[in-house]
Parts: sequence; C-alpha cells; structure tokens
Amino acid sequence: MEYKYLKEPLEKYIERLSEKSPCPGGGSAAILSLALANALILMVCNYTVDSTKVEENSRKISKDILDNALQIQPLINKYVEQDSIIYKEIQETMKVCRKDPTKATEYENALKKSINLHIQILDYCQSMLRWNEILVEHCNPYLISDVGVSASLIEGVIRATEVNILINLREIKNVQYVTEGTNKIQVLSSLIQKAIDIIRKVEMKISSGT
Repeated sequence: MEYKYLKEPLEKYIERLSEKSPCPGGGSAAILSLALANALILMVCNYTVDSTKVEENSRKISKDILDNALQIQPLINKYVEQDSIIYKEIQETMKVCRKDPTKATEYENALKKSINLHIQILDYCQSMLRWNEILVEHCNPYLISDVGVSASLIEGVIRATEVNILINLREIKNVQYVTEGTNKIQVLSSLIQKAIDIIRKVEMKISSGT
C-alpha cells in the first residue's frame, strides 16, 4: 500500500493521525518530528551562512552543516511514509502467522524492517544533535532559540524511538537478535543527556543575552 502524507495538506495528516486507524501512528509521528527538527537546523544554517552577525569561520561551519542536513532531509521525509508501509506489512504477516505458524519468519522479517528503520532514525538523531551542539556556539544569535527547539524535538524522538524499537523486539523470538537490538539502544541515555545539555546551553545563552 502506498501512503502520500507529504503530498497532502498538513491538516489531513493530523486528521488521519487522530482517526481510529493505525496509519499513520506513533512511529510516523515521531519521524515527522525529526523531519521538523532537521528543517529547523536548515533554517538556522540558512540564516547564518550569510549573516554579518557571525564570524567567517562560523559561516563556514554552518555551511558544512547545511550541506549535510540537506542530504538527510529527503530521507527522513520518506521515512514518515515508510513507517506506515512497514507497519501495514507487520499487520498482514501477523494475520498470516496466526493462521499458519510456519509463516512466522515473514512476520519477524517485517518486525525487523521496522526495527532497522528506527535504528537508522537514532543515527540521524546522533548526527543532528552534534550539529545543534556546534550551532549553539556558531549560529546567528537571533536563531539560538530554534537550535533549542530542534534539540527538544530530537530528545522526544529518541524517547519515542526507544518505545517503537522495544515494542517490536518484544515479538521477536530470536534471543540473540533481541539481545543485539537491546544493546543498540543502550546509547540512548547518553543521547538524551546530550539533548538536555544542548537545551540548557541554549537557555543560558538566552538568559545571558549572548
């Protein structure tokens, strides 16, 4: 099944999300939040690369971040819809598995697709937090609050992604895979702390007026 959330009005997506329907659901909404967080990074960089409020080195640093953020934006956007596609596959293979237990592998493969997607989201979160951390010190000062908002969104996405990974791991019977998947999300506490630290730095800069 094909989903075209990005081609519909935002109001339609919100309406779909509120309906008694699994798609879009929490996974898609979390990824949309990440897409918005990255878009904020792009906006901050666009306001910095040619700003007279910052030094040349800061403009260069912002240009590098801008180029990298531009590369991942369409990928994150795509995942807003991809999450629903995978979830639909999970639903369909689960029904088949219940009728025919020999089809359990197909169900687990669909679950693994979702897990892998959300692990990729965590990789993006890590990169984006690094960019925000740099932008705290180098962005156009008028955009400092947007850096904080971006980091705040990412913090929420990290927590949401952990939930999405864990709910899928719960259905996997392969103990080794579950252990490996659980280990991969052990870094989340450090990522969340980094997001919190960035937000605090932003708040300090706003309070001090620097």
